[in-house]
Amino acid sequence: MKHGEGACRGTPVACPGDATDYLIGARHRRAPTTDMASSHATKLIAHIDMNSYFASVEQQANPFLRGRPLGVCAYLHPHGCVIAASIEAKERGMKVGMSMNDAKRLIPDAVFVENEPAKYRSTTSRIFSIFHEVTDCVEHHSIDEAFLDLTGWYRDAAEAAWALSRVRRRIYEEVGEWLRCSIGIAPTRFLAKLGSDIQKPSGLTIITPENLDRILAGMDLEDICGIGRRMRRRIEALGIRTPLELRHAPVSNLMHAFGKMGYLLWAKLNLYDVESVVFVPPRPKSVGHSYCIPRRASREGRIVPILTKLAEKAARRLRQQDLFARMVVVSIGFDDEARGSFYQGSDHRSLHLEEATNDSFTLVRSAVRLLHDSWDGRTTVRFLAVTFTAFGEPSGQGRFEFEDHAPRTTYHAPVSSRVNLASRAIDQIKDCHGDRAIMLGRQFGVTADDAPDRIGFRKTDGVEVKSLNRANFTAIDKN
Repeated sequence: MKHGEGACRGTPVACPGDATDYLIGARHRRAPTTDMASSHATKLIAHIDMNSYFASVEQQANPFLRGRPLGVCAYLHPHGCVIAASIEAKERGMKVGMSMNDAKRLIPDAVFVENEPAKYRSTTSRIFSIFHEVTDCVEHHSIDEAFLDLTGWYRDAAEAAWALSRVRRRIYEEVGEWLRCSIGIAPTRFLAKLGSDIQKPSGLTIITPENLDRILAGMDLEDICGIGRRMRRRIEALGIRTPLELRHAPVSNLMHAFGKMGYLLWAKLNLYDVESVVFVPPRPKSVGHSYCIPRRASREGRIVPILTKLAEKAARRLRQQDLFARMVVVSIGFDDEARGSFYQGSDHRSLHLEEATNDSFTLVRSAVRLLHDSWDGRTTVRFLAVTFTAFGEPSGQGRFEFEDHAPRTTYHAPVSSRVNLASRAIDQIKDCHGDRAIMLGRQFGVTADDAPDRIGFRKTDGVEVKSLNRANFTAIDKN
């Protein structure tokens, strides 16, 4: 058994001799119980949330932005959306989701920058690599947060807090002094997330069965993940006003009012371990890209090149994840210039492929075919999305091409094999020389501003961490 194997599955494991100083407490691990009601006594889960992440990375990269109200936008356009606000901007009222115009009116001296996904992925890779030196059970929940299952690696929450404080110091020293994080430690995943939200920025909260009631008494119902305004009104209709009252409410009443959701809320607040740290990412159900198209791109005839770029980017992600799609879906939004509305209407077309594939040539050709099926070439297009789904394994029965004047026993390699090799060769060229070093013919005419790289908070594609092995252990000193 390799080091750390079984630590996520409740199996006691001995620490190697050269890591015992770092992995304090592993030998003191208690055998976990199989009873759900008491399993929380042996669980130790942490949630680390990077504060104002995109804005903090920008301030780390550019010292002239530090200490100033900063908004990170998807597009530097008056109607562009603020996707991240610095701590200084949040203190003055800037919120995620505001338009750039509204944020400027609120904070006239605010600074705005366009997001740079590559910068955030690189920083996240360095931070997550540090997390993987603390435990072998790390869930990359989003680009700026992670769950760590510390069960068996540390004796109790206090020792875990000591280790995670050193992790915070390593982020400060090795990644950037302007990057801050909030930490929650609890017996369950849900409560660890709740704990990291209590003290921001740079807080550390430990939730235990002993202090849980006191913490819940000082919170609002909408502070609980899963409870919004409408859900709050329904809960208050039952006479429940605080999370503490919700915790001690009869579970039968909650189940009668909310069904499964009522039970889950009650169970999470009562320390039942209904969610586990998922250290192996789940298989995605679909892969795709979308883009809101400016009118000039439609006027200049760049719709097909833009769709080609979106489809090729999505196909490349399929190959990176070793996925093969059987269905192509294209969504198109049309503009009504007469009324000034964004969409006159939309159309969604799908195509089932005979063979599951991830090569760019087949997928791009299918996407362009769907586009022409629903677009007359004249109507202004304002939105494009391409999605690959219905994943499966290729049958391997490739289509062969025979020589026109050769015996029927003479053939070239299967077409599917050749286009797959060509697609992967394109990937290698782009990895070495950049995305614009080589492109498909249909993509000519597209500019760097068309369908640029974007990143979502819940997306961790492109985040790479160092493999966890004995050579990678870095002792965290006790000074």
